[in-house]
Amino acid sequence: MIVITLLRLRVASQFGLTVDEAHYVLYAKLLDWSYFDHPPLVGWVQSFFQLLSIDHLIKARIAAILISIISSKLIFDYLIEKNISEKFSLIAVIGINLTPMFNTMSVALLPDTLLMPLTLLIITSTEKVLINSSLKNWVLLGLWLGLAGLSKYTAVLYIVSLIIIFIYNNKYKELLSIKLWTGLLIALTLISPVLYWNLKHNWVSFQYQGEHVLSFDSSAFGNLGTSFVIQMLSWGIGPFLISLFVFFMMLKNIKNEKQYFVSLVFLSVFFLFFVYIATSSVLLPHWMLIYFILMIPLGYSYLLENKKYLIFLKISTLVSVLLSFALLFELGFQIFPAKYTAPLYEGIMGWDLIISEANNKLIPLTNTKKALAVMNWTLGSRAMYYNNKESKVFIIDKRYDQFDIWAPGPVDGYDFIVVIEANKKEEHLSHLNCALITAVGEIKTTIKDVPVNHFLYYHCANFLGYK
Repeated sequence: MIVITLLRLRVASQFGLTVDEAHYVLYAKLLDWSYFDHPPLVGWVQSFFQLLSIDHLIKARIAAILISIISSKLIFDYLIEKNISEKFSLIAVIGINLTPMFNTMSVALLPDTLLMPLTLLIITSTEKVLINSSLKNWVLLGLWLGLAGLSKYTAVLYIVSLIIIFIYNNKYKELLSIKLWTGLLIALTLISPVLYWNLKHNWVSFQYQGEHVLSFDSSAFGNLGTSFVIQMLSWGIGPFLISLFVFFMMLKNIKNEKQYFVSLVFLSVFFLFFVYIATSSVLLPHWMLIYFILMIPLGYSYLLENKKYLIFLKISTLVSVLLSFALLFELGFQIFPAKYTAPLYEGIMGWDLIISEANNKLIPLTNTKKALAVMNWTLGSRAMYYNNKESKVFIIDKRYDQFDIWAPGPVDGYDFIVVIEANKKEEHLSHLNCALITAVGEIKTTIKDVPVNHFLYYHCANFLGYK
């Protein structure tokens, strides 16, 4: 674990922030009660680490590295509590730590990263409440649920899981318990900033999330297959197959797996939810983290105790280990030929230079209303993060999102230096309505002299609107 943590620290210092990372560091720099696309906890956590006087990349990522250590300890404790031997528990923890996606989430602080320890704490607290419905246990459960609600909107699925668990266990009398309502009050108090912010902004976050959840397209089942392939590659083929195999084995024998009943309910609810979502849109690699964070260690520990599966376990673990270490050493030390690895660095190399050059091109413009501009939010996050000047950054598109709150219009009449991806030149230029548009330069980022990114600069004089 020490070696893995040191490698993560090395990786954290070697390349620029990803789209999502930059977005959530902006949360920290522009603190608010909540945000358009996610609740605020990821930004609040980042804001603390942004106070540190260390390298900007390390301070953006140190929280994720610490959370991965805490999560690993919680997984180990959970398995020990289930009477898994220390040896097998340790191997299971190492197994999840050597999956590509866990390593990614252990470097990049996303809302999902926060849910790694919170998922384990909620499950163990639920088990404790079922055994002993004490005020302390309800307070802790309410605390973890509230923090989950401050992390991501999918936290509502924890509530769905709890309702199923309490109905199954005939815990109806708990509804009359002051201890339950104390825990609920704590959770509601914690998520009140999200409710307050949405009340001020016409509930835009809930509308945005609702559109994602309710947009079911029965003709898009091809997304389901694509989503599972992405999850398989992201978590490792072996760990992915192990988690599914053991998950269905445990569900089949659920009457004999009573100690895992609470865990299986939570995992089943999240699994079914993401299967549903995958029928209408392709899942991003980290979206199923809540399922895999526990199911992969459970899968490893289950197979370790059943010797007939050891060969499969060893082979799948070896493949996962090789892939994870190859990824960590490449990102940390760039050991492989750049002509093969260049796509890994697309979007995370050279953004400081790209925005610095854009600001240089802004200086000669005489219009008092002048700013930088990009054509979508994914560029906007990094453009705003790396923009250390007084110039503004606008996102020119039709979508209403967090950037419209940070930098509201109107922007008609501005002169822009627009940063455009070269491979999307025609598409982006077709949406720019300017009195005059002029190419003013380009920039290419490279790694070991191999091209990675190519951006074009355009001067949009007297912006007339998006078309």
